Amino acid sequence: MPLPEPQPARFVNAQGLAYATVRDWILHGPLRPGESLRDTDIAERLGISRTPVREALIRLAQDGLVESARGRGTRVTDLKIEQAPHLFEVGAVLDAYAAEVVAPRLTADDLRRLREVLKTMDTREPRALAEIDRDFHLIYYQRTGNEVLVEMLGQVTNDLMRIERHAWGNDDIWATACDEHRQLMTAFERGDGKAAAAAAMENWRRSWDRIDKLLSSYPPASA
Repeated sequence: MPLPEPQPARFVNAQGLAYATVRDWILHGPLRPGESLRDTDIAERLGISRTPVREALIRLAQDGLVESARGRGTRVTDLKIEQAPHLFEVGAVLDAYAAEVVAPRLTADDLRRLREVLKTMDTREPRALAEIDRDFHLIYYQRTGNEVLVEMLGQVTNDLMRIERHAWGNDDIWATACDEHRQLMTAFERGDGKAAAAAAMENWRRSWDRIDKLLSSYPPASA
């Protein structure tokens, strides 16, 4: 299990450090689906004890990113690509609902924050784009005040970030996604819930179409 050097950051406690760092390694690399996770290695790399690492791994298991099984230890969950179209469909419905509910409620400060995040989408770094996309949507998810909805969308997003992490490097996908987010932003600025729901739905559904096309263009793996 080769682990990179942790990025310098401030965390409230050791468990928070372990959780954020391992989650980042799973979502953005280098950890791969099915790769073993040893708490001793992680603790040594982060300079903390094993207890907060174990607690972090429990949280990651609750997020669906890590799994433990007798005789197999703890490992990164497999990437079930066959579930991707279903995840995108569920995400489309949930996001559209969130966008429709929240559009009339967004304050001037909410809109300002959304615009600021949207401006940063001009970067071409795939990892940064994945995080910008997540942050943009999270602003209005949280504004719904519906914790169940936020949690469900968070789970779908976790699963899809691993699938999408290479797609952001494609110029056509980046350009189209930026345009779709601008359409959603326009609907929010008008306070138009129906238009916001339609834009959110379109973004999710077309995202899967783009990724499916990208995956289909890859040569088949060697036997």
